[in-house]
Amino acid sequence: MGLAGTIGAAMEVAFAFLCDYADTSGPKLTAVGVGLDTIHAAEVPVRHHAMYAVAAFSFTRAEAERGRKQVGIHIVDADGVPVMPAIDLDMPVEAPQLGYNYRTNRIALALQGLTFPKFGDYSVSWLVDGMEVRTLPLKVVQSVPPKDAASESPSA
Repeated sequence: MGLAGTIGAAMEVAFAFLCDYADTSGPKLTAVGVGLDTIHAAEVPVRHHAMYAVAAFSFTRAEAERGRKQVGIHIVDADGVPVMPAIDLDMPVEAPQLGYNYRTNRIALALQGLTFPKFGDYSVSWLVDGMEVRTLPLKVVQSVPPKDAASESPSA
């Protein structure tokens, strides 16, 4: 495993992203609309119908011996004001199969009906056992209204 995203020597954040839809029910992760980082809105506050926060955590055998991890996600604006109550989960960590060095846990959290009160920058932070391990940028920008076709045509 690489050094980027490594927490101590035992856990690594393999990846983290926001997307339109994700499913972890099978042996692989399925995601649609990966790389979501901007919400366009005509006005604020804006209610975003749904997005998914996705992450994969790889654990070594030594880390798995500790059993469970507390995994959380927090979304705050540029001033640190929460957009929603923090989500905290108890994640079981199982040892890798014999002959393998790590096991990966994938998480996809549906975030539905979030209200963003103002235009600007937001942060989506993943925490493991209370320690921030990855932060994703998210911004809410004002949409540019389409130009009226009638105003573009020359006057007679």
